[in-house]
Amino acid sequence: MKRSDPTVTLQALVQDFFEKHLTLERQASRNTVLAYRDALKLFLRHAADQKGTTAEQLGHSVLEVEVVRSFLGWLETHRGCGPRTRNHRLAAIKSFVRYVASVAPEHLERCRRIRELRPARVEHKEVEYLDEDEILALLQGIDTVHGARDRALLLLLYNTGARVQEVVDLDVGDIRRGPVALVTLQGKGRKQRICPLWARTLEAIDAWLAVRGHDEGALFLNVQGRRLSRSGVAHILRTLAANAGLNPRYARSVTPHVIRHTTAMHLLQSGVDITTLAAWLGHSQLSTTHGYVEINLRMKQKALAASNTLPELSRGDFPQDDLLAWLERLGKSGRYVERPPPEPAYSAVQTAYST
Repeated sequence: MKRSDPTVTLQALVQDFFEKHLTLERQASRNTVLAYRDALKLFLRHAADQKGTTAEQLGHSVLEVEVVRSFLGWLETHRGCGPRTRNHRLAAIKSFVRYVASVAPEHLERCRRIRELRPARVEHKEVEYLDEDEILALLQGIDTVHGARDRALLLLLYNTGARVQEVVDLDVGDIRRGPVALVTLQGKGRKQRICPLWARTLEAIDAWLAVRGHDEGALFLNVQGRRLSRSGVAHILRTLAANAGLNPRYARSVTPHVIRHTTAMHLLQSGVDITTLAAWLGHSQLSTTHGYVEINLRMKQKALAASNTLPELSRGDFPQDDLLAWLERLGKSGRYVERPPPEPAYSAVQTAYST
């Protein structure tokens, strides 16, 4: 129900934003609600400190673009937040003022000025990933007796390329058996996608369930028997990398998101098209997937530049007699025709752990 009473308080607008707009109208996920909550808590606390009052006593004056600019500067200088975190906080504030403008049009101009604030420029870092031999080293370093959970976790992460939150949210019932085993993942914005599982991945999950028990509930548990957290997954991967003595070539460390990048790169190197890759990873926009394509193209260009030239061109003995015959023979030796193509990285690892 829209408000038109100009006396409605800021506190009531905040409450309605969470209880009505986000929860009922947008049906936002729990993680989205919590992220917006944290952003607005920080913003209101900063505004209250600036005005020498409490959050409960704040009025509509906080909906001024100067207050928001002050908050963004405070995030960078006092909290040490990077541009991505700053932009996430700004996006939450913009979502709130967009709602305010829709239910309290007397604040329309204030909200418009805030929504025109530009996000900070973000440096796009190089995609970090593991080579196929590094994934194999992680898997082979897991204790086959006591590492059932870690083995199932790593194989599922690599098999699906899932986000860490998608994996920790999985329940036992999300694994579906049949002619083709499947897992149902719930991504950002409550969007679901289905991913096929390798035979070896399903075997590893079954081995873990034999230890865990087949009761319903969280698929992966910590040592206290509670749902494994994102930090718990990160700790497991760090431990596996340390045990394997792994020093990745193209990553600073082994994290859940590095495994996700690894799946994407290996799928791409195996010939999977960008549209299928975007669907596999749960990307809502193809532009998000283009980064992997750029990396793959640069790798191919580097390989071509490093490849040997044709022997006939590298000898330096340009033919003096039959030029046309020499051209006809150029590059037709058996070593060029019969050389087998390299095995795709992703399929190589799948073959090693699916048979």
